[in-house]
Amino acid sequence: MLRFRGLHIVAGIAAMGVAAVLGMVMELNNTAIFTSSCVVYVAVSMWTESRIARHRNREQPLGEQLVGEPLVGEQRPREPRGGDQPSGEHRPHREGNAA
Repeated sequence: MLRFRGLHIVAGIAAMGVAAVLGMVMELNNTAIFTSSCVVYVAVSMWTESRIARHRNREQPLGEQLVGEPLVGEQRPREPRGGDQPSGEHRPHREGNAA
């Protein structure tokens, strides 16, 4: 069974609508309504996503993962960007203004 992965987005959109209605009731101008609604969307989406992640981490036994999800802390090894040069030596150090 596939899990619905967009609950935090739905919660953010619902909160955005509530914030827009409250902004209209408070007789804010359109820019203030839009800005406050966007802030509420981001805040509620991030909060909901963190709560869902905590719940899923508590629910899932160690070593078991959902299909297509990397394990927590698992990363692909990074390739050096500067070719054969060690990091920190690819650019000469210059003093003074960055401009």
